[in-house]
Amino acid sequence: MKKLLLSIVILCSAQFASAEIVEVYRWKAFPGQGAELLAAAQEAASIHKAMGASVQINQLDIGSTQNMDYVMRYDDLSSWGRLKDMNATSADWTAFFTRFAEDPPGELVESIFATNTDAATMADDFTDVSAFSVFVWDPVPGGSVALTEGFSAAKLIHENLGARVETYIESFGGTDKMHYVMLFDSWTHMAEVTEALSTDEAWLAFNAATIGATDPTAILVQSFAGSVLANF
Repeated sequence: MKKLLLSIVILCSAQFASAEIVEVYRWKAFPGQGAELLAAAQEAASIHKAMGASVQINQLDIGSTQNMDYVMRYDDLSSWGRLKDMNATSADWTAFFTRFAEDPPGELVESIFATNTDAATMADDFTDVSAFSVFVWDPVPGGSVALTEGFSAAKLIHENLGARVETYIESFGGTDKMHYVMLFDSWTHMAEVTEALSTDEAWLAFNAATIGATDPTAILVQSFAGSVLANF
């Protein structure tokens, strides 16, 4: 059993070593300090961008408590490690964080590390995104493979209707939860795709089968929508 588990870990590590890595830091502004938190995030993003990281600042909307996500993207695991080391020794980052920590305009409420299941996706492939919706699923024991297959089937339907879909597997800061992320050009675009889904035969059949499953492979634990405030 131990050899089998070790083989699985090695296989998964090899599979995702060259895939996009994302770190998400979720911040909640203190009352009346939303503008200050955004300004601090933009300053931090400028520092990280200078190091070579891609940064996106997102405002969470429907399904959230209006938090802000500070999203750092890396092309692969090697880039992630190199830039983490640079961050740890950066005089600019140390100076900024020391000043920020003395009087923070908000609190960090969550952070996660996740890996894209599509190795072709790069860190700078998100600059044209304006709005998004995220569905976080927690697979039952042994259900990860079936959930991955379900993601692939849903992605084909959603992308045929004009959305873009990226899927992620959590690691540090999470468990084995998987994120199904739908990306849109605008809120209007999101509305158009959502409306199209309501009459799409393939989606209606897929959704009916998922809802009617007597032995579900995963549980939807969170869903929310939001918009991109800035890309760096």
